[in-house]
Amino acid sequence: MRAVTALVLVAALAGCSGRFGAQGGPAWERQEIDSEHVKPEAPVALPAYPRDADLIEFLHGRLGSHRYFVDPASVSIGADGVVRYTAVVKTSGGATNVSYEGLRCRTEEKRIYALGQPGRTWLESKRTTWERIHAYRASDYQVTLHQDFFCPDRQPVGSREAAIRALRLGLRATDTRRSSD
Repeated sequence: MRAVTALVLVAALAGCSGRFGAQGGPAWERQEIDSEHVKPEAPVALPAYPRDADLIEFLHGRLGSHRYFVDPASVSIGADGVVRYTAVVKTSGGATNVSYEGLRCRTEEKRIYALGQPGRTWLESKRTTWERIHAYRASDYQVTLHQDFFCPDRQPVGSREAAIRALRLGLRATDTRRSSD
């Protein structure tokens, strides 16, 4: 009897696992959002290379020794609904990774437009596809940027200034509306 009960429980859990993704919603709901019309992406111009003195550090929410930053001068909210920004990750081993990225708030996707190179130049990414953000990967700091600073309630933050203010204060973007009164 125990073996049958355990087998039924395992089968039920296995059936549920396909209905819920890493983002925590039913698959049919995510597919509905994914299949909605997404505005055509606007042409992207690369920003000026970030200066260390201007960077705003944010906490990623995962315990670790890397440090995460955004260049406030690069933050923009496009008419296409994409929030773009330059991210800088300083690793515990001393490496610095720089990338110019975009977030589609509604579909919870990310894209890397360019990578920083020695000599403070950009190398445009050959990948032109959008990828789903995965909350379970420790390296996906984009989850924190999406949820806390750039895409509250899966909508682009109200303004570039609100996004930068949220980063500076370390508050969720929705909380900055209350603190500006």
